Amino acid sequence: MINIQPISFQLTEDLTSLLEQHISKQFDTSVIIASPLNDNQPPLNLLDKSRRQWKSDKILLWLLDKNKPGKDNKILAICDFDAYSYGLNFVFGQAQIDGRVSAIYLPRLRQEFYGLKLDTFLFYQRIVKEAIHELGHAFGLKHCNNAMCVMHFSNSLPDTDIKQNSFCDVCRARHL
Repeated sequence: MINIQPISFQLTEDLTSLLEQHISKQFDTSVIIASPLNDNQPPLNLLDKSRRQWKSDKILLWLLDKNKPGKDNKILAICDFDAYSYGLNFVFGQAQIDGRVSAIYLPRLRQEFYGLKLDTFLFYQRIVKEAIHELGHAFGLKHCNNAMCVMHFSNSLPDTDIKQNSFCDVCRARHL
């Protein structure tokens, strides 16, 4: 089972439907959407105030401790704040490889972050791709060399935009 946990973000009906449809298809499991954690944000000590970004690896540990998911459960946090991981300026998402928690971070997936015009369709497609990518890691998949595979590493939005929202045949076989 996959639990989607919005943090400081309200999922629209359209986005909820997209996530449930694509995630359940890729992972052949049920998807549960939890109520948003608007009042229960991560502790402030997980925020790097000088960078104005959250520490993604610490967010994952906080999620694991807070939710204590069983071995057959995966948690995907959808966070409406910017984050980074050691050695990187930012991350679109992060997961524990073959672990129980993953997270995606929305600000840099939005066109408006870069001074561009709002594009809800593109934003939703990016969320779906990043969600499947990070959950793929949680299910044990590593990055793929196929630029069209959802498991291909995204160093920029063009990398995310060009890839599909599904596994290539090689990753699909590894996942099954």
